[in-house]
Amino acid sequence: MGWSRRHFILLCACRYAIASNVTTGYVFSSAATCDILTVSRAESDPILLFRPVFARSLPVQLLVNGIVLTLMAVLLLQLLFTAQYHFRLAPVNYAFQFAGVCMLLTDAIATLHVVMSTVSDESKTWPYMLNYIAVELPPQTYAGWSTAEAVAWLFMMATTGLLIQATHIQFLGLLFPSKLEKRLIFWLLGPLAAASAITQLIRVVDTPEVIRIVTQVQNVCNATLSLLFSVSLALWGLLVNRKNAWRTDGGTAAFGVGALILAPISTAISLVYIPARFEFSWMKPLMWSVILWQSFFG
Repeated sequence: MGWSRRHFILLCACRYAIASNVTTGYVFSSAATCDILTVSRAESDPILLFRPVFARSLPVQLLVNGIVLTLMAVLLLQLLFTAQYHFRLAPVNYAFQFAGVCMLLTDAIATLHVVMSTVSDESKTWPYMLNYIAVELPPQTYAGWSTAEAVAWLFMMATTGLLIQATHIQFLGLLFPSKLEKRLIFWLLGPLAAASAITQLIRVVDTPEVIRIVTQVQNVCNATLSLLFSVSLALWGLLVNRKNAWRTDGGTAAFGVGALILAPISTAISLVYIPARFEFSWMKPLMWSVILWQSFFG
């Protein structure tokens, strides 16, 4: 009897034992926290109790990655078409935006390549089908990844995040042009952006406790930055310079509305991302794409 057949028989026996346990009245303790529908399904298939939420599935990961890829491709075209006006108006801001868009677009393409390669390799082994769970990028244990690959991936993520945060910081410097305001923005937000990038690089240390701590620190830094960006933008548009912010000529008001709509969206994503149970691999690129579009509208 081959190994695959023995493996299959063992799985069948385990499933039969679990099902028998449920039918005799012994239900998993976690079922007590589930709703009635989940419990009824668990009685027929108790393994469903341990299935990850759909937001952590491969289809959602591919869908959101495709959305980010599309958003960045469109924004890159917008920057190219408006270069002659945007670059003359704010050359430093244009350079930051262009670099941030290119890096996030590269990140989305690399993510798509890794995900497709991983699911293709998984489909070549038993049970010869695609996995339900999303591909972890980078994996917690770096299994199958060399140290150079892990460092390169983390460096790409850190650079992308730093460029996008720097774009927003420089954008706030344009909104508040006085020397005191610029220094205050730089010294308050700059260290948070640097800390976020550094904690991303520290993840190369393959220790669960270290990864857990630096992940929480990075999530808090990103959420704080996003919240400060949104509050600063709202203060400038609604209080500080309301007359110029809502001019109807040249579509200024429309762009302002777009920026103010995207501000709470990016803040909400960053705040939801803080708890570990909501830490999905696709949320950070989605948050970055919203921030870049927010900077473009601004």
